[in-house]
Amino acid sequence: MKLPVICIIGRPNVGKSSLFNRILGRRAAVVSDRDGVTRDRHYQNANFKGHEFTIVDTGGFLPDDTIDVLADSVRAQIFNAVNESDLVLFMVDIRVGVTALDQQFARIVRRMDKKVILVANKSESASDRNESYEFLKLGFGQPRTISALTGYACLSLLDEIVTLLPTAVKGPRKEERPIRFAILGRPNAGKSTLLNRLLNEDRAVVSDIPGTTRDSIDCNFVVDGQKFVVTDTAGLRKKAKVEDEVEIFSNMRTLESVRRSDVSVLMVDCTRGLEVQDFRIITEIRKSGKGLVLVLNKWDILPNKNDKSFDHMVKEMLEREPMLEYVPILSISAKEGQRVSRVVQAIQTVYANCRRVLGRQRVAEAFQNFLEQNPCPTHNARAVMLTRACQIMVEPPVIAIETRTPELVDESYKRYLLKKFYDEFQLQGAPLRLNFDQKLTLRKDEELEQFTESSNSVSVGVNPQRDMGSKTRQRKELRHS
Repeated sequence: MKLPVICIIGRPNVGKSSLFNRILGRRAAVVSDRDGVTRDRHYQNANFKGHEFTIVDTGGFLPDDTIDVLADSVRAQIFNAVNESDLVLFMVDIRVGVTALDQQFARIVRRMDKKVILVANKSESASDRNESYEFLKLGFGQPRTISALTGYACLSLLDEIVTLLPTAVKGPRKEERPIRFAILGRPNAGKSTLLNRLLNEDRAVVSDIPGTTRDSIDCNFVVDGQKFVVTDTAGLRKKAKVEDEVEIFSNMRTLESVRRSDVSVLMVDCTRGLEVQDFRIITEIRKSGKGLVLVLNKWDILPNKNDKSFDHMVKEMLEREPMLEYVPILSISAKEGQRVSRVVQAIQTVYANCRRVLGRQRVAEAFQNFLEQNPCPTHNARAVMLTRACQIMVEPPVIAIETRTPELVDESYKRYLLKKFYDEFQLQGAPLRLNFDQKLTLRKDEELEQFTESSNSVSVGVNPQRDMGSKTRQRKELRHS
């Protein structure tokens, strides 16, 4: 059943993303005092007192004569969000008062004939709240005075919101878990273009200007009955180049998106090739234990292209990073739509590989064959005995290998075993890990299958009553987010 949709709108820097985070009970959107940090629509599911709904954060409305070259695209995103919403939260800044831009925006929204709640934010003090009457001229009735920063009156606002929703769903919903994947890459690699192509709509603002996407945006779509959640992320740059506060938090959100995803799609501008930062991103994906698909974008404009170009480019990448041999590598044009469907197919394959139960007997037999083909080398004339192996985990798949001297296993032999397991079980894209332990805890296949089944059960939304106040805790969350 489709959840009711609430969108938060207003001019820049009135606190839309702060309210968005407050309703979710977590820092899901980048917040800054600077105008224009939010550009795209940002969707999240929320739960308040058993009522579930979708909340949408939008960019700040800018006038027609603004110098911001992305203003038209941002306005289109805002109006698309309003059109699909059941309830609109029109936010203003009570300290600044009614501005000409507030009035211009309000006139447009009134013509859209939507149910609107006027929210006067930054009402921390009683003196601020006494000035709320001037907002009546916007035509949305009495404003609700709140403070998204401290949580003042936010619960009262949520109580009113759920009474106005048309078909709020009560109680938790259990449904088949969608495949979650994040689109990552350097700035201007084409991430948002791929997102729009997958969704068949202009959900994300696309521009040649690096840094257009500032936040991690979740979107849902379905292919042949399979549900997906895709996260478009901000372009990751070298830490040395990230001095801006907004970019720091954007990078944090991007890395968090990797951790929340099942599969990461790394987009590379093929006209530039794999660069050092791309290898850093691959390392972060592997550390997080997530599946990987490597996409060479802008293939349509690759200069001097011929039928050997792809093979030559892949060979060059494997020389720099041999383990990419076990990662699906695709060439596409997100702009033209060339081979985009193969990206979805690769994601499904990698997702399945991450969750595979390899079979206890088959793992044991394959391991013995590997030892026979190439026994473990000695270490300073000491024999290193590897006795048995068993899969102990899925998502990511982990194979434990028993040995009395795990510290003596040669690194090159570990790489040999890893490659043999990849070849034997065809685990393309999965972050297979080998653990060398003194005592092996054997797991049955049925136990591992239960792990994959339990991971399909997900709870939707976060109860915003959980710790909506303390400034001290907010500061701690900022330090550790």
